[in-house]
Amino acid sequence: MNVRISLQTQEADMNSYTRDTISKLIEQCNNEPDIDKKIQLFYKINSLLPKPYQVNIPSLITDDYIDTALYRIHQNMQIYSASS
Repeated sequence: MNVRISLQTQEADMNSYTRDTISKLIEQCNNEPDIDKKIQLFYKINSLLPKPYQVNIPSLITDDYIDTALYRIHQNMQIYSASS
């Protein structure tokens, strides 16, 4: 029961302000041509996500990996928003 309450609390923490911020950062990251800046934005996006939604980032990050991970994060946010 405590695990369920804990997850609900973490999901509640991802309010609309946070979702909007993350969405804007995802868009900014997708449009960033400098890979170093893109990686930094990706780390920031990941750190803003509640723990259950954070991505396990490998030691070698490619542009394609970031694009795929951002797509999945965006999709998960849409699913979460629809269920809230």
